Amino acid sequence: MQLIGILGGTFDPIHNGHIRLALEAQVQLKLDQIRLIPVNIPPHRAKPIASTVQRQRMIELAIKDQSCFSIDCRELESEEISYSINTLKSLREEFPEDALCLILGRDAFNKIDSWKDWQELLHYAHIIVANRPNESSTKLTGELQSWIEKNLITDHTLLKNNLSGNIHFINIPMLDISSSMIRQLCSEQKAIDNLLPTTTQTYIKDNHLYLDTE
Repeated sequence: MQLIGILGGTFDPIHNGHIRLALEAQVQLKLDQIRLIPVNIPPHRAKPIASTVQRQRMIELAIKDQSCFSIDCRELESEEISYSINTLKSLREEFPEDALCLILGRDAFNKIDSWKDWQELLHYAHIIVANRPNESSTKLTGELQSWIEKNLITDHTLLKNNLSGNIHFINIPMLDISSSMIRQLCSEQKAIDNLLPTTTQTYIKDNHLYLDTE
């Protein structure tokens, strides 16, 4: 059995915060691989500014030196809204004997009860929640809090005992970077050095991306 990390997002553009999150999760949980899945049509936010081809290429450039990372384009190839539950069902069909680990930042996880069929997510994957150190707690709904308590594990080695079904929290010193910050800096023609991989920076500049986006 493999432990497969799943990291989704608009990646508009991918940046060092995404890479750091994926690397930390891989090391802490001993993941065998991480699949980055760019969203096609996000259900909870505006449509990405960069095209699907551009976002795909930026991810490819950003992870080219990470042997355990790969890009998974199943959502980009779909014309439907990118619901996580549908993606996990598709992944489960492809990897019937491997444990899937959906990686989420704590801010996204705190809103998971607004997602389509959210309580079914654990039927198909484990959920890994990345905490920032000293991150202030957010009051959760009673239903979500009960769901966490019912499925929580504190020992990551138990993730290999089942293909899905558990929630596990990890502490990660995530970088204070966002895609919207990078787009804003690009629109103001300010430096974006150290915010994303050099190869991706070059692609953005060569293709004049995000110059008038905000």
